[in-house]
Amino acid sequence: MFCPKCGNEVQEGSAFCGKCGAPVGAAAGQQGATTGVGVAPGAPAPKRGGAKIGIVAAAVVVALLVVVGFATNGFGLGGVQPKDAVDVPAASQEQQTENAEEAVDNPAEGSADGQNTASDSAQEAVAGATVKSAVEAYTWDELSRISAEIAAANDEAGGIEVAKKYNLCTPDGKLDGTQVKSVTLTDGTQTTVQIIGFNHDDKTGGGKAGISFIFGDAIAEMPMNSSDTNAGGWEASQTRAYLNSDGMSLLPQELAGKIVAVDKLTNNVGQTEEVSAVSTTSDKLWLLSATELFGVIAWYEESDSVFNAEGSQYKLYQDKAVSSANGYDFLVKTNGDGPWYWWVRSPFSGLPDLFAGVGANGYPTAGELATKSAGIVPGFCV
Repeated sequence: MFCPKCGNEVQEGSAFCGKCGAPVGAAAGQQGATTGVGVAPGAPAPKRGGAKIGIVAAAVVVALLVVVGFATNGFGLGGVQPKDAVDVPAASQEQQTENAEEAVDNPAEGSADGQNTASDSAQEAVAGATVKSAVEAYTWDELSRISAEIAAANDEAGGIEVAKKYNLCTPDGKLDGTQVKSVTLTDGTQTTVQIIGFNHDDKTGGGKAGISFIFGDAIAEMPMNSSDTNAGGWEASQTRAYLNSDGMSLLPQELAGKIVAVDKLTNNVGQTEEVSAVSTTSDKLWLLSATELFGVIAWYEESDSVFNAEGSQYKLYQDKAVSSANGYDFLVKTNGDGPWYWWVRSPFSGLPDLFAGVGANGYPTAGELATKSAGIVPGFCV
């Protein structure tokens, strides 16, 4: 007789085919009915790769179960579920930037679409920081990143466009005094700082400082000098020495660590009518000059050219129409007792013992005795 499965000739009375192992004759019908798999209990398993097929099938089933489990959170791994977008922490942004730069250097293989995606991701990650609604919402690390992006624009107009993107000015590119961030000093004092300009100051190390700030309140009260002299100007003043030491120590570390030194122009001689007396100092904290606040000075003919060589007016005061004849209310500073006088760094070049300042009513003053105790309202750049 012949095997009904493979056609091999088998001896009469045999229960199984000697070639393929299939049951033959009466055994075929009997065993198929009882076990359903064509193998009698105790008989050798047919060697047809059935075990390998079973293993592969089992692996496929397990893989499908894993996929279904994750897709439905059936394994209880809530952490892998999609969640609402959140601001990316600064440390993650650093990693994104590194990954993005690497993606530009080593674009994804395959389609042009893949390469464009890598490039686009790189540009987005290097952009600086996650866009937030206001200055207050950014960390100092993020503001430092944005400042670098503003500085890369090279001029004020380009910097303003970047600032608009990050909501650091009004939608029409103005500063209106609301671009404010809270600061807690190391002595526990609560105060604020506000943006006064973009790409205004030159960094001592080269390039522009993207964002310039001024404190909203005085952080100290002191004379410019311990004696009534303006000799040596801002460079030799007691106030400058204070800001470079105790003043910096008042700042929280997250702010102090992001401040960059910039070059400031000041009459560092004192009593003089020579514009050549204006020279550069490198400062992290500094007082504003008269012209940085009020714009072009026209107070005293013999001193005006020296005042006007000490920098240029910051954008905030331009936008608020502050001048030596207007906008005084915006410059009023207060302490616990009410409005008070505060210093600017400009010596009055007409006399040997006076520095300029801002009166309690915001009105500019060309000079007060250097020993006058007044508010210290510093500026800085990140």
